[in-house]
Amino acid sequence: MNLGEKIKRLRKERKMTLAEVAGDKLSKGMLSLIENGKAQPSMESLQHIAKQLGIDVSELMQTGEVNEIRELYKQVEALRLAINNEYVKEKYMQLYQNLLDLIDPYVKEGKLKGQTYEEVSLYETYVVMRNRLKIDESTDVYYDIIQMYEKVHAYSKILNVYSRLAIYEFEKRAYEAALDVLIEAEKYVDKYDHLIGVLEKLDLYYNITVMYAAINENEKAENYLEMALTIAKEKKVIYRLNDFYRFLFVSYCEEDNVEKAKYYIDKIHAMTSILEDPIELYVEQLLTLFYINSIEKDYEKTIATTFDQSFLPEEVYADANHFFHGEYGYAYWKLGRFEEALEQLKHIRMPEQNHHPIDLVRLYRSYAIRALCYFELGDIENAKRDILYAVDGVKDLKDLYDKKFIHEAYKKIM
Repeated sequence: MNLGEKIKRLRKERKMTLAEVAGDKLSKGMLSLIENGKAQPSMESLQHIAKQLGIDVSELMQTGEVNEIRELYKQVEALRLAINNEYVKEKYMQLYQNLLDLIDPYVKEGKLKGQTYEEVSLYETYVVMRNRLKIDESTDVYYDIIQMYEKVHAYSKILNVYSRLAIYEFEKRAYEAALDVLIEAEKYVDKYDHLIGVLEKLDLYYNITVMYAAINENEKAENYLEMALTIAKEKKVIYRLNDFYRFLFVSYCEEDNVEKAKYYIDKIHAMTSILEDPIELYVEQLLTLFYINSIEKDYEKTIATTFDQSFLPEEVYADANHFFHGEYGYAYWKLGRFEEALEQLKHIRMPEQNHHPIDLVRLYRSYAIRALCYFELGDIENAKRDILYAVDGVKDLKDLYDKKFIHEAYKKIM
């Protein structure tokens, strides 16, 4: 029995006419179309019909198909949790396919009509999996999903969809386009503020902070950062705090602000010990090297500082290790140990998933350091190759200390 049939049965059981159930918020014609499956009611219409019938809207929607959808939703959420805990690419790609295979029949049979939160969420997951598996990478459908979430009053989820759209632009290094998407999302915060969760607001403000920083709008980045930290403190939540601390830490290192950098690296150490997350620990290790090189400038200490990375699969730290090698290579270069610096830097490359200018410039700096080492050892050909690659890589990126370092290296070598 579908929803329309159930409404008709309940109306007749109560010996009510179409006009009585329609009341003053629906026409008899529209109610008739709903009962005969020729029109889909909005959530507001369903709530009105349920009130007229004297039942809760959840009872009205408890059809066999609804129960089936809810069971599917539970299965999908369990698979999504498994993906969040999986770091090996081959395994999580298979989980993507499993999710798609699970939802696909319901899409093809037209069972995901967008009438309930679960239906919209399942359809969104279906679209995301098709994107990640590179079956369909178009993004227009996400705007339809935003409208679906608005109809079922899932306003927090709207922000999540906008964030996903921004990430797609960010991955193309279209930073201003990504920022435009997030500013559009902020309009929903203004419109539905009291109906949007704190965590979703923190996500949004963090992403806006990062995007403004990417295009050198530092004052605006700081404004959104302050907004987010104010919310976190008022609501006494630690969600995203470590992300904000890391952002501030790197910013103060760039400014060579010893006091502030020390304050935030201590915050990061404390927060990481609370979170007990392997990824957080891994990032903390990298920032520790960053701090020693940038603030303490104790390069012997840098090369003497080693970490245990056995707690994570190789797939997790393979790309991030380029940052580690860059920090060790920098320390060896500063100590004049050029051969050892080259040993650290010989396998550096630009990982696919690093897209923020701060990360990119830091990686290109490693090529400049390698060029300087080649130069000191008399290998001018390789020195020119690496420094030209670094200069070209940073030409469209924001101005940072590392970009200045690269240009100074270029002047020395060329």
